[in-house]
Amino acid sequence: MKTLQDIKKEVIQKLADHFIEDPAFETKLLIVHSLKISALDYALENNRIFNDSEYKELMALVELRAQRMPMSQIFGEKEFWSLTFKVTKDTLTPRPDSETLIEAALNKLDDNNKQYRILDLGTGTGCLLLTLLSERPNATGLGIDISEEALVVAKENAANLNLAARADFHLSNWTDNIENSEKFDLIISNPPYIGLDERETLPPEVVNYEPEMALFSGEDGLDDYKKLSQQLSAYLSSDGFILVEIGYRQSSAVKEIFTSAGFNQITKYKDLADRDRCLMIEF
Repeated sequence: MKTLQDIKKEVIQKLADHFIEDPAFETKLLIVHSLKISALDYALENNRIFNDSEYKELMALVELRAQRMPMSQIFGEKEFWSLTFKVTKDTLTPRPDSETLIEAALNKLDDNNKQYRILDLGTGTGCLLLTLLSERPNATGLGIDISEEALVVAKENAANLNLAARADFHLSNWTDNIENSEKFDLIISNPPYIGLDERETLPPEVVNYEPEMALFSGEDGLDDYKKLSQQLSAYLSSDGFILVEIGYRQSSAVKEIFTSAGFNQITKYKDLADRDRCLMIEF
């Protein structure tokens, strides 16, 4: 039997020993989740006693975090745009930086009554597409991924968010299996954009636990932008536009790729850290 105070000290030390950046904060998350207590109880009830079974269950999760498994995979979910998305080892964890794309898209798709059609390439958890559908009640969308396992997760997220009636998901290598007659008001994508030569710079949470096919795109991280730049114009409606997430040092290179493909209006958007995060691409 251990008190909450005893457990806090032990978990903080365990996480610190394994180089977790903010062990105190993550200890709180793990304890609140595992022991099913409130944040207020966590702060005030240091003398509360937990039994051996509760303690063992918590420490099993702590051990996973010590092995640098992402918290999203430990909990099986991640919040994005105030929505909760299921996350597995087969999907990228939704990241706050990607909300930059959502803001840019909603500013452009500003009519709640319009029946916008949205294509999400490399949908993963479905977070980009489903977030946009949640904000635009008359929009419909198609999510594409090359991973069958990721599509299972995306479909489950659509059902959990009551958006399945407006979201379809298909298996495809980019646009290979999309009908040529399909036209979209928005094509949105967070493609792989990390260079293979950057592998050693990535934290263990990313390189050891997230799907490689969703991370890496050739030596310089630009291979998939080159593919997309040649494929997307055929699927845009007359006033449609593209939004792609980019690495914060890739703005000029990705802009040149799409300019060379015939797109002549490209706007850059920065994330909350004031880093280049996405490009809006139009004819």
